[in-house]
Amino acid sequence: MNRLRNVRLSILTLLLFVVPCPASSQDSHTLQGRVTLPNGFSPTNPVKVTLTYNGMRVYEVFTDLSGRFSFTSLRRGNYLLTAEGDGENYETTAVNAEVSAFGRAPQVFTQNIQLRPKANNTVASLGVVSVDELDPNIPEGARKEYKKGLSSARDNNAEEAIKHFEKAIATHPAFYSARLEVAEQYSKLRRYDEAVAEYQKVIELKSDRAPGHIGLGMTLVKQKKYSDALGPLRRGLELDRQSSAAYLFLGMAEMMTGDLESSEAHLLRSYELARPALAHIYLANLYELRGELAKAISHLEAYLKESPAAPEPQRLQVRDAIEKLRKRSQSR
Repeated sequence: MNRLRNVRLSILTLLLFVVPCPASSQDSHTLQGRVTLPNGFSPTNPVKVTLTYNGMRVYEVFTDLSGRFSFTSLRRGNYLLTAEGDGENYETTAVNAEVSAFGRAPQVFTQNIQLRPKANNTVASLGVVSVDELDPNIPEGARKEYKKGLSSARDNNAEEAIKHFEKAIATHPAFYSARLEVAEQYSKLRRYDEAVAEYQKVIELKSDRAPGHIGLGMTLVKQKKYSDALGPLRRGLELDRQSSAAYLFLGMAEMMTGDLESSEAHLLRSYELARPALAHIYLANLYELRGELAKAISHLEAYLKESPAAPEPQRLQVRDAIEKLRKRSQSR
């Protein structure tokens, strides 16, 4: 455990790539959006969204539990956004997005993606995926407030979104999706203690559904409460074994608590499911901790290969880590 707290190499500084690196004003635009079902509700599980530029994959991210995604540090140009289908009810859906900024100031662009139902799939065409969509007990007023909250969330107004979701909950306390959205908005605002409290209420409402457990675990990881995150993430994966994001966060939590064997298995599983490039960074750190420097170098090189359009400061950081690892390997 002491070794984990006093890691020598700078790879751990790469672990939080979710925090955008500084970029020039010309390369710092943001493209955001939300993946929805045909009925406008959010998918119950994270969806992988791929950003492509000139036929080259630039980034891959997973939506949060409200279906939102965001890509930062982008240049002007025409991009392709692809939301991955679930293989059963929904097709993989692609839309074009134009980042056509004028002037040098960073700008934010929005492009939503509505998943297409598979042909002749009546379940998908009805949109029976959201836990609340066909609940006859939800009053119309609560539904309206919920939709207003989604609109505010899409506009990146988390505070206003919370007000609408809480009004929906006040009208119908068992409104699962609204409670989940409140937790997501608090997490987005980095008000993590409040997010944790809301996720716990989500779990109380429907303990047999994965999003609450996974959201709670991810939030605890963001708070660096790695030991506390293990239980919720493992329970979430018992309920949803296809969540690459949950495996990724679980692998990080296990690494930070010293369970390197389990961490390796879960990080590899995350990559197998959705190929998130960030898994290479985590695996590189893990192998460095175990003294397997060749494997660490291999994963950092894979990250560079699979993320050709990552912001240059990040790529320089990875190259620097590779150079340090090579020097250590040669000095043995």
